[in-house]
Amino acid sequence: MSPKKKRKTKLLVSLGVAAAVLAFAIVIPYYVKAQNRDGQNLTASETRTATVGTQDIRKVVSGSGQILSGDEETLTADQDKTVDEVLVTEGQAVEEGQALLSYTDGTELVSPCKGVAGTVNLTDSGSASKTADSAAANTISVQSTEKLVTQLSVDESDLQNLNVGQEAEITVNALPDAKHSGKVSAISETGTYSNGSSTFTVTLTLDETAEIKIGMSADVEIVVASVSDAVAVPIEAVSGSGDNAVVTVVKDGAASPVSVELGLANDAYVQITSGLSAGDIIQYTVQTGSAENSGRSGGFGGGMGGMQGGAMQGPGGNMPDQSPNGSSRQNAD
Repeated sequence: MSPKKKRKTKLLVSLGVAAAVLAFAIVIPYYVKAQNRDGQNLTASETRTATVGTQDIRKVVSGSGQILSGDEETLTADQDKTVDEVLVTEGQAVEEGQALLSYTDGTELVSPCKGVAGTVNLTDSGSASKTADSAAANTISVQSTEKLVTQLSVDESDLQNLNVGQEAEITVNALPDAKHSGKVSAISETGTYSNGSSTFTVTLTLDETAEIKIGMSADVEIVVASVSDAVAVPIEAVSGSGDNAVVTVVKDGAASPVSVELGLANDAYVQITSGLSAGDIIQYTVQTGSAENSGRSGGFGGGMGGMQGGAMQGPGGNMPDQSPNGSSRQNAD
């Protein structure tokens, strides 16, 4: 081969290598998938950039429960009288003062409140037994619908954040378009142990009861802490913790770690009280799932993917709400 052809070949090879290196360098976000020595798939990661914004952050304890009556009374028939007629059936709506049963002497047993008739343990035309053993067979229960509650089973690790009087947002699944408010009214003093940890019952009283029926299911969020207009970043953007917490900041095209102080956090975002300002550009890596089998160790997978629109922003330049449970919402300002 002539010297000119050799030089031309070397030049083409050099240009090809340079182009390949440049292609890998400029693509952000990128996807990397790796395998261990046994050929098992590890996880794929994605590098993202985002513009730091401000938003409201709420930390919540959430759970699901059933709507219950907060005030149930059990009425016992007069043992010195004979029942003439039972006037209600189980599950029937009743008003305060409504007759539940009548006696043969013309008197009545009436409901003490507006609610629903519960268990009816009486029959028509029978004398109420005077024996203690059969006392339960002479009763009618009334569940008040003017005071409704729901109960959550809460992990012991969340108890330190809960107090009687804390506000809650309650969504009744049968009425999904309405948000109901309530408050923590009781926290059990004893827990239930299972599989290495304990849970405690937390009772919440609803502030309003219109259209809500006993037995409906509900989702509850108890707000245990909140902050407005907080400088915040996705939790994946923070490396380390405490005094060692850092966030990678991109400035003038260069990425460098910056020490930050952390504030309130929820499942998606963490408040930055020092070290960052709204408008800063940050870079971080997130796990995107299991990598596919590439057939070789340490290979790149999924293709280059192309450029993806730059900074991850929501309306007004803020980061969009990524909270799976809505506990952190986008600041509209």
